[in-house]
This record gives sequence, structure tokens and C-alpha cells, in this order.
Amino acid sequence: MTERDPASADPTVSVIVVTYDSADTVAETLASLDRQTYPDDRYEVVVVDGGSTDATCDVVAGFDARLVVADGAGIGACRNRGIEATKSDYVAFTDSDCRVPPTWLVDHVARLDAYADDPDIAGVGGPNVAFEDDPVFACVVGSFQRTAFGSGGSPQSRAIDDVRLVRSVAACNVCYRRAIFDEYRYDDTVNVGEDAEFHYRLARDGYRFCYDPTIVVRHHLSPTLRAFAHKSRSYGDAMARIQCRHRRLVRWYSPLPTLALLGGGAAALRDLRCGPRYVPLALLAFLPVAVSVARAVARERRTPLALLAPLLLIVQYVAYGVGFAEGLVASCRR
Repeated sequence: MTERDPASADPTVSVIVVTYDSADTVAETLASLDRQTYPDDRYEVVVVDGGSTDATCDVVAGFDARLVVADGAGIGACRNRGIEATKSDYVAFTDSDCRVPPTWLVDHVARLDAYADDPDIAGVGGPNVAFEDDPVFACVVGSFQRTAFGSGGSPQSRAIDDVRLVRSVAACNVCYRRAIFDEYRYDDTVNVGEDAEFHYRLARDGYRFCYDPTIVVRHHLSPTLRAFAHKSRSYGDAMARIQCRHRRLVRWYSPLPTLALLGGGAAALRDLRCGPRYVPLALLAFLPVAVSVARAVARERRTPLALLAPLLLIVQYVAYGVGFAEGLVASCRR
């Protein structure tokens, strides 16, 4: 894409979609990008494929999108390949299992333009929620992650209703100013949590994102409990490795699940030796949290599966805690 024409009122935008073995979902993503209300000649779509072994590239060939193949590259490296292949004013990202609304680019650009005089705003992001027709379990996961306990503090998951400045947003729904990439890049070596690591460095240097809750992206969430646990574990592992690399907490709460597991294990051993005391107290403390989460999910999803919300809470934090511990051990061995 050519660089911005000063006579044009509309900045140019490059939308980068990172994909790997996404033949089943990428068509929906690209179709939604084809339907944008933004001027056709002011945006382009670039798909960066990390070496798919399925029909992903064949599916991409059926759309008005430029394909960049980066065999063997991780997510961070693929994002950088997309950045380097474009020259637009703004750079937007969504994932190959997402669907964006028709006004997605218009809304991002309008919000970014509102901060035109603030050089400390790196970009704009919004929430990602489950597809309306996803399996019921995935929809319950989406509602669970919109609760305060389920979101882990992330604004892109939590149900927040006002525009605000935040330190990080999800890379499946973000639009950056091109100038950010004059100095910064994603870390090529980070495959999971690459957005958290990148945004940590931006926040450390004084940048912020505008979070707009009205710019919503649909995202296919974990369809099974096993997939949900695996994703939580991989996030924990990635967060530990990132924090060991920077030698400081990227997110202050990230070690808490691991510490809770260690403390819970110690309490259980003590109770086995000396009789029940701490474990019953922990269960009693968990009860109001479980009720609160279940009620919040039930309000959004009137299904008996809403009763799974307390189980999701336990699985998320146990899996994340285990992953975080594994990431710490792996980092210490390097």
C-alpha cells in the first residue's frame, strides 16, 4: 500500500491476520474484513501464515488479501513480518479465528484520530467475545471471562462499559499508530503472550492504549474443558518466561495462582497430619466467590451449564498456576 496521501481525509490502514492451520475459520475472518465500511482504496489485508499444513493458504487465495508465508515462525515473528510488509499510517491486527464488525476499521480510526494530539497513545483496542453460535460451553467460557475473577484483570475480557486508558489490549482487536513500529517490534521469540510482552514494554516507556468497549470482535473460544485448561496452562507458562526475561512482574497478579497452589498443598498436608482446619476455611472462603461467578454467568447465559462457572474458575487458576511454575523452572534451566 502506498503511504498516506496528505490530501485524503482517511488514513491508510493495513490489517494483519496471523494464521496457522486455520482453514476452518480464516474464511469467516477474511469475509468480515471484505465487508468493511472503510474506503476500499484506503485499507489492505495481509495474511501472514506461519507454515500451515492444511488448506489455509488455499482459502486465503480466494479473498482479496496479500499472503506472506513465514514457515516455522512463531506468532511474534509473524506479526513482525506483517508490519515489515506494509507502509500504512495505521496497523491493525485481528486473529484468524475472529469476525470483525463492518465498522471495525471506521471505529478504530475515529477513536485514534480523537487522540491525534496525544503522542503517548500507542493504539486502540476493544473486547473480544464468543460467537453467538459457538457451542454452549464456549459461550459460558466467554461469559465467565467477563467476570472480575475470570478476566484476570484484562480489560479486553472483563465487562467494562466506559472508554478508558489501559496498559494493554488483546492483539486480536487492536489498531496501532505506524510510528510505534519505528522504535518497537514484537519479540520474535515469543509465541504465546506476545502481545502482553510487547505492551508491557510500551507501558514501561509511558505509552497507553485507549480501550473502547463498543469496538467488539467475535472470537472462537475454547469449546471443551480440556482445551480451556490447555490454553490457561500455556498462558501461565508464557507469562512466567516473559517475566523471567524482564526480571520483574509484567502483571502483579500473575504469580498468585502458583503461590495459592503451593499454599493449598501445604495446608492440605497439614490438615492430613493434624486434622481438618485450613482446607475447610479455604472452601468456605471460596463459596461466596463461586456463587458470585455462577450468578454473573447465569445472568448472561440462561443455561444449566452456568453452574460450571465455579469449576472453570478452579480449572483456570490451577492450570495457569501449573503453567507458571513450569515456565519458571524452564527459565531457570536456561
